[in-house]
Amino acid sequence: MAMQNNVVVTEKEVGNYYSSRNNSEHLKIKSPSLYKDDIMSYFSDDVKGGLPLPYIKTEEDFRIRMGELTIVSGYSGHGKTAWLSHVMLHLCKTTKALIASFEMLPKATLGRMCMQTNNSDPSELYIDDFLAKIEHKLYLYDAEGETSAEKVLSVIYYAAEKLNVKLFVVDSLMKCGINEDDLNGQKNFANKLAVAARDLKIHIFLVAHSRKTADEHGSPSKFDVAGSANITNMADNSISVHRNKKKEKELQEGADPQELKNLPDCTVYLNKQRHGNGAESRWGFYFDPKTFRYLESPRIT
Repeated sequence: MAMQNNVVVTEKEVGNYYSSRNNSEHLKIKSPSLYKDDIMSYFSDDVKGGLPLPYIKTEEDFRIRMGELTIVSGYSGHGKTAWLSHVMLHLCKTTKALIASFEMLPKATLGRMCMQTNNSDPSELYIDDFLAKIEHKLYLYDAEGETSAEKVLSVIYYAAEKLNVKLFVVDSLMKCGINEDDLNGQKNFANKLAVAARDLKIHIFLVAHSRKTADEHGSPSKFDVAGSANITNMADNSISVHRNKKKEKELQEGADPQELKNLPDCTVYLNKQRHGNGAESRWGFYFDPKTFRYLESPRIT
């Protein structure tokens, strides 16, 4: 995990940062009048505010609000990590972010993000410019081996309190040292992430796989997240990324590309939104395989 002036924050420094904090609950009973500023903030920041996704079509439905946990799910190979990478590339221009990916090496994460600037074959000069632009705006947690739920929490609390990071990606749940059959462990981890988001006033994206089904053509829902049902219960938002395998199959079988070009390559489902306007929606995107970008309209060929 890179720090300012190219210093590296070591495992020893982060260590047991989470467990060494005072994480106990504190009983607070207050009068409603003491919450006036919070209520004003609720309407300006929660109901109407938040960071927009980098797409025009999503602005009315969903914004990224501090204090919330969002589950991003999908079948294996359906592009949930790539879609979230495209989102984070734009968000880190204005807001400090950290990506803890246990499924991809840092060089692959950064390489894909570099391509998502719309350059499929960047030169060394281009890469230098790209890295200069995201320096001190994006951090990477390089786990180098197995990790644990407590280590992930330590990284989140440390980065939020010491580096002022506001956006976090944890990719993925199944790589955080919790067994697939440990439903209580999954529930407890999701709950601790939700508490961290709330208390630190940050936003956490937790990537999770979808349950295996008979096929991959059905529309996903918040109940499709693999593991404990309480994962989505604990989250504020649930988003599913679904690749249009039916379109891909028809093209492979010789269908006319012009007849299918207006069908989205990918649909992103907003299956749960606890706050904001509470909208549930879906958005179609067109995928550029050369640059891993998700576009709002079909590519011109």
